[in-house]
Parts: sequence; structure tokens; C-alpha cells
Amino acid sequence: MSSQHASRLYFAYAASEPNLEVFDVKRVVPSELLGAPAALTIIGESHYVGVPALGFHEVCSCKPISGDSTAETPLRRGVERNFAFENDRLRVETSAEVRPIEAFPGPEGADAAFRFGPDAWTTIELGEADGTDASVPSAGSPAGDEATYETYHTYPEHGIAVYTYTILSPARERAKDERTDEPTRTDEPTSTALRPTDD
Repeated sequence: MSSQHASRLYFAYAASEPNLEVFDVKRVVPSELLGAPAALTIIGESHYVGVPALGFHEVCSCKPISGDSTAETPLRRGVERNFAFENDRLRVETSAEVRPIEAFPGPEGADAAFRFGPDAWTTIELGEADGTDASVPSAGSPAGDEATYETYHTYPEHGIAVYTYTILSPARERAKDERTDEPTRTDEPTSTALRPTDD
């Protein structure tokens, strides 16, 4: 990773596309998630995954960032975190684990990868079409109408690798609301553009 003094990794989710001009974009790989165009992007602070047609934008950064929903994980071995984001079209669940750097499998199988320095990598890898992945416990395996991706962010200065596993599934609540006379919830969360904070 690019930051030699990072102590936490920050995640932000929003329904609107962030201004990537404020980030140091290293690599952009066009892809597809849940049948919609997606962008897998390595940025100087970490990564961005966006699916504009589904109102999903995730930024992961070594610096504090703002968004509709935010989370963070300390860069300390053994830490595990789970967090989620949802709008009217999509539900996203992410698990994050801080592993020993030896757990990093290397960049060879990644769909997007960038090397910041010796042993300092960010990688993004899409899940198999059938949603199966031998490195993920079966309890976390998605159903056929879901998509997954995983990322690694290595910090040789700390001897750790932050691993994330994300499941995207179509939101079903809106369809349920439309079949009832109950008021529906807001179509999309009120969006705050993803951006680094001043902290």
C-alpha cells in the first residue's frame, strides 16, 4: 500500500459515483457484476468498485472518507469486521479479516492488481460464475443470483494482509413493498459523494 503510516483501513459506500479525480488512480479494469457494467479500480489509497446501474459505489482507503455508509478496520492481525450497504436495487455484505502477510496468494489470479512497492499490493478478484470459491467457507457461499469479489491489501511494514470478501445480491424488499399497500421506503439512500475527509 502507498501509506507507510496507516493504522486503519476505511470503507465508504454510496449510491452516487465518487469524484475519482480526488484520488490517485493507478489502474481501471472494466468488468461486470450481476450483469451490469462495473469498474474495478486501484487507487493510491486502496481501491474503488463501482456498479453505476445498480447504485453501488465502494471506496476503500487508508485515509478517512465519507459516504452514505462507512466502516473501518484496524490494521491489527486477527481483527475481523462485517458490514453492509443496501439500496432499493442491491444488498452488499462485506467481511474483512486482517491476516498474516504470508496469507496473500499473490497477484496472478487477480482481475485488477497494482504493486506499490516490495510486497505492497492491492488486488481485486471477481468470484467464479457459480459463486464457489475454495478459500471461502461454504456458509459464506452466495446463491446463483449473487455476485462476489475479494480484495487483498498488503502492508509489509506491519507484516499483514487485509482480506475482504463481498457478496452482492439483488434487493427484494422493493418488490415486496410494491405488492402491499404499505408505504414503500425511499428508492435510494440520500447520497453524499464519496470523498476523503479532512481528518
